[in-house]
Formats: sequence, structure tokens, C-alpha cells
Amino acid sequence: MSTKLLENLGEGNPQFVRELKGRLNRRSVGIVLLLSAISQCVIVGGSSEQNCIAWSEDAGGYCQQYEMVIQWEIIFHILSFMLPLLLFAGGVYLLSSDLVKEQRRETLNFLRLSPRTSQNILLGKLLGVPVLLYLGVGLTIPLHLIGAIAAGVPLGWVFGFYSAIAALGTFLYMASLLNTLFVAKGQYQPVVSSVLAGWLGSSFVSFILYYFSWDENKFKWVGFKWFLWEDLGRNYHLGFSWLFISLFVGNYWIWQGLNRQFKNPQGTLLTKAQSYGVLASLQVWILGFFYPVMNQAHIEETLMPMMFGMSILTVGIFLLIIPAISPQRQTLLDWARYAHEDRRQGVKHSYSKWQDWIWGEKSPSVVAIAINLGIVAALWMPAILLCEGGFSALVTTGLALLMTLNLIWIYSAIAQSLYLIKFPKPGLLSMGMVMVTLSLPPLVFGLFFQTVSVNTTLWMLFVFGSPWFALTEASAMATFFSLLGQFAAMAALTLTLNHQLNRAGASHSKLLFAANPTQIAPKV
Repeated sequence: MSTKLLENLGEGNPQFVRELKGRLNRRSVGIVLLLSAISQCVIVGGSSEQNCIAWSEDAGGYCQQYEMVIQWEIIFHILSFMLPLLLFAGGVYLLSSDLVKEQRRETLNFLRLSPRTSQNILLGKLLGVPVLLYLGVGLTIPLHLIGAIAAGVPLGWVFGFYSAIAALGTFLYMASLLNTLFVAKGQYQPVVSSVLAGWLGSSFVSFILYYFSWDENKFKWVGFKWFLWEDLGRNYHLGFSWLFISLFVGNYWIWQGLNRQFKNPQGTLLTKAQSYGVLASLQVWILGFFYPVMNQAHIEETLMPMMFGMSILTVGIFLLIIPAISPQRQTLLDWARYAHEDRRQGVKHSYSKWQDWIWGEKSPSVVAIAINLGIVAALWMPAILLCEGGFSALVTTGLALLMTLNLIWIYSAIAQSLYLIKFPKPGLLSMGMVMVTLSLPPLVFGLFFQTVSVNTTLWMLFVFGSPWFALTEASAMATFFSLLGQFAAMAALTLTLNHQLNRAGASHSKLLFAANPTQIAPKV
């Protein structure tokens, strides 16, 4: 029967069956069973105590009869913390180390050449590589359920907890695979990823156990709101639903990037269309936390510092999106060459140039970044209009948002220009330069321009996030020159990028025509 089951599984997912055959042997399964039994006995024994129920009537007195009392709530809490931590840290380590071995042995390309889809192969890895860990955790689930029932924990809370743990585990597993494929490929990467996953997982479980209490008398966080959902912690059904939906959306986008990166390591992590969805999802998720406060906030007193926090989160998101949708140097050169040749030969395509800049995977990312910034403005401006304040305060907030988004576009244009430079790791160079552009101006201006009147203009022009504090006191002239300086920088970067692309396309065309002189010879 087991052979027939494996054959049926092999027809659906051969990679999963290969992982099972390589890991589920008698020795490894026996070790897992033994460790699970020993650990459960230790936990139950350590959480039990003896209570005396009958004393002797002698003068000295001694206990004649004991009663063993098992503290089920302690067992429930121990397993609620230990099992997810083992699942997160252990699973991430196993998946990362397996992929690193595949890369070192150069067998990963054979998997890519398989007739099976990349989704099928990745799913087989996710389900098969940590299968012994799944077995060990699954053997402990009955004790966890018994502890929950004995401790009076509602089963609805327990299954909500399981769903949240499963969603976060999937998120961490796919993120670790994506990190191994796209970012870090070093020898110690599995250990670092495992430690990070353990820290994130323990923080997540602590958050649930502390804030999503099943007993209202133990409730700690009354003000946890997201848009119109109030007191998510008090109503654990809503709380777990919110957690699961948030992680489900995150899992969907990570799966898209993982699938693309596995199929084509030389391509971009995300398409431009996917980047619009990723950014919109993240911004809606962030806006949900700010909205309940913004609905009652006063612009001058509360909103401006709050929007500074939003801008920090937003620039962090863009620091991830920029390299995810920026093509590699050779791809950009090829795109510039073909576009240049089409212009020389007068070729017309139904797929217009602007469509290529907006949707194409080989074109530069500056237009897509501008669209993403427009999405940010479209989501946040209606919420800003709900705040209390006069017309001038609303204009000030709108200008601060515009200047913040301008600076993000400038950073993206700098990064895209550096991708065209011949450098061993242009992505690392561009992100390093962006980080320098972010951190150097506030250090320099803080040291040398503390008392100069032009300080406000310089800060708003170069220092990210400063308009949220400086615009409330800045003069109209300082605001005008800051905006003018930003627009001038944006125009200069646009011209520079166009010059780089035209030069790259022209130089490649000259090389091609030089290699084929008959193409340019005059007709007789």
C-alpha cells in the first residue's frame, strides 16, 4: 500500500517523493520517535508536582499518600513556544542548507531543466526537506491539544494559533529559499537564516501569547486597531483572521518572486506589474495601523511626526523594490541596443515605448518607481484629508509628502544609473550609493549647518524625512527653492539616464555594423 501511495505521489510531485525516500529511513524515523517520546516525558514530568493528601497521626508526622498533579497550562505554554521555535529555526536551516548544497554541487540547474514546473519542484522541496521535523512536531500535537483542553483553552483559539503558525512558517521557509537564491549564497547563510527565523518566530509567538489571550481577564492590549477593526486582541477570532490574511498575502508575493527567481536567476525578482501589487499591499497594511490615529489627529501636532515614521517604512520598502525590478547591466544594454536599432530603422511596434517602460521586464525601472510612488500618494492623501487642520496645514502636508516621494525617486534614479556601470556587482554598488545618499547629508548638515539660515532649504532638499519637521516653520522661499532643487535633480538624472541608454545602444549598433559592413554598404 505504501509503495502504491509513493507511486501516486511520484506522478504528481517526483521531487517530493525523492525527498521522502532520501530522508524517511528506519534509522532517522526511529531517532525522531525516540526524541519525541523522551521530550514529552521530560516536559510532563517537569510540569508535575506531588501533593500530599494524607498525613500520619504520629508525633513527627509524615505523608502517607501522595497525589500527582499535572500542571497542564504550563505544558500548554511550553509546547506553544517550543514547537513553533523548533519548526521555524529547524525548518529554515534544513531548507537553506539543502539549497546551498544543491548550488555547491551544481545540481540546481538540472532541476531547472526538469520538465516539471518550478512550482512543482519548490513545493516538493518545501514539503519534503523538513519532513522529519514535521513528523516530530506532529507527534507532539496530541499532548499540546490535551494540555489545551485540560487548561481550559478554547479549541477555536488553538486552531487559530495553528493557522497563524502554519502561515508564518510558510512565510519564513519561502523567504529563506528566496534569500538563498537571490541574496546570500555563502557557507554560513543557513546558520544566519536559522537564527534570524528563530528570533522572528519567538517574537511572533510571544506576541500571540501575550496579546491574543483567550481569557479577557488576562487581556493586555485594548487599543490594537486596524482600519475599522477594533480590539483585535480582545476578539481572538478577528485577531487570528487578520494575522492569517496578512501572512497569506505576504506568502503570495514571496511565492511569485521565488518562482521567478528559480526559473530565471538572471531575470528580475519581480515584474513591474507585480511590484505595483506588492507596494499597494504593503502600503494598505501600514495605512491600516495609522488610520485610526489619523482619523482623530491634528495635522500640526500629531500627523507630521507620524508621517515621518511612515516615510521611513516607505523608503525601506523601496530599498527592497528597487533591486527587485531593476534589470541587470547586460539586460539593460541589450534593451537599449534593440530600442536604438528600431529607432534607426524606423521600426514601429504595437507595444509602445511607454508600455515597455511601464510593464516591460527589460526596461529601466524609473518609470515603474514613479508609478509606485503615485500609488503611495493615492493611498495616503485621502487619509490625510481626514485629519483636523486648515487649508494651509493640508497644503503643507501635501508638500511634505511630495518632497519625500521626490527624494525616493531620486534615489531610484541614482541606483538605476549605477546599474549601467561596468562593475562586478552593480546591484551592491547602487544600493551602497543609495545608503550613502541617505545617511551622509544629515551627518554633514548636522555638523556644519546648524546655525545658518539656509539650513532649512538644504535639509529639505537633501535630507530624507526632514520636510515633515521643517515645512511647518519654513518660509515660502525656502520651500520653493527646495522643490526647485529637487525637480532640477530629477531632470538631470533623467537626462543622464537617457544619455547612458542612448550611448549604450549606439555603441552596440556601431559594433554590429562594423562586424557586418555589407549592411551599411551603398547599393549599386
